[in-house]
Amino acid sequence: MTTITRIAIALAAVSLLTSCVAQNANAPTLEQLGEMYLSDFMGSLTLGDSDQVGYGSALSWGMSYRMMTLNLLYQATGDTQYLDQQFALIQQVFTKRDCDLAAKYNDPDKYRDYQRNRVMKAWGTGAYSKGQYTCWAVHTGMILYPMAEFVRIVRAGGDATATYAQQVAQYVPMMEEAIKEYDAEWRDGPEAGQGYYIFPNGNVAPNNQMNAPGRALFALYDITGKEEYKQKAEALAAFMKTQLTHVEDGDYYVWAYGAKPGGPPGRGEDVSHAAINAHFMYVAWEHGAACDDTDMQRLARTFTAGLYLGDGQFSCTVGGRKSNDKYTPQLPRWTFLARFDPLVEKYMLQYIGAHPQGQSGALGTTAGAMTYGYLMRARQLRAQDQGTE
Repeated sequence: MTTITRIAIALAAVSLLTSCVAQNANAPTLEQLGEMYLSDFMGSLTLGDSDQVGYGSALSWGMSYRMMTLNLLYQATGDTQYLDQQFALIQQVFTKRDCDLAAKYNDPDKYRDYQRNRVMKAWGTGAYSKGQYTCWAVHTGMILYPMAEFVRIVRAGGDATATYAQQVAQYVPMMEEAIKEYDAEWRDGPEAGQGYYIFPNGNVAPNNQMNAPGRALFALYDITGKEEYKQKAEALAAFMKTQLTHVEDGDYYVWAYGAKPGGPPGRGEDVSHAAINAHFMYVAWEHGAACDDTDMQRLARTFTAGLYLGDGQFSCTVGGRKSNDKYTPQLPRWTFLARFDPLVEKYMLQYIGAHPQGQSGALGTTAGAMTYGYLMRARQLRAQDQGTE
């Protein structure tokens, strides 16, 4: 069965289970969205050569989103070509850790983390540190999450995905090694049941830079059953709840980029970094940790009321009220929230219609494919939640 056939069947199924979401004249349908982006997306899945500068930046802010999208597309369509491509990428990623590169080139000094004075079992970069080589926890979390989630998906797939589960098992200990590199930077508190990450210099990490590892911790708990991962992930979720400001007029949440243990919450994080925090809260909700159904409804309204400005336009900051396309091409990473409110789908498709390909604010290939995957999956899950599956 071809991918196009699988997509058509999946779309037909969800359309029977959910009502159509009205669009403006320029907004594509979900089926059209898939036609716009999926073919190009599957041609973009190559891991470029970054041996001499490390893979922390390239993998975390590029390939990790492609890997998340592959997981979504498999869940939405059942097409195992997405699993094949994902496993091929995982194999490559685990030859590109700093410890791998140091051994390959017999040059440990080149890949030594300047903050920790050791070669890490993770992925480093000189970006964001004035050329000094280091492994950021946020990068490791971004890279680990889709790989650990792949393990969970194929293990849950029974006989149909058993081969993938057997093949990927060898990489689970390596995933654990990577997240454990940051154990010394964990802090409990400020209240009981809460926790957060710091940088090696003692400064508190921004919310997104601790919640990216937080997603990975939840996924690692799922595939190992180890309580240490669950406890830290739950503590991060409890901490993140303290960083939220509830906007009563609209009943939604806003928050800031920076974290303040025990301090007043803020607002104004850009929608790109904020998407990591929003998705972490969703993963926490899936695990019954700190976030409940009310929180998910409020997060959905952050998108539909706190960010959406009308006529296919969005603010680029959480709590902002001015249209700006600097970060809005990253809005697809919020669309998992369509599970809780179909307006998320409607407004996202309106944004795409108002920002055609080739113009300012248009989605890139990965973002377009991710939107399709999230919205397809959200329709399926919404039907399941409503008992109409």
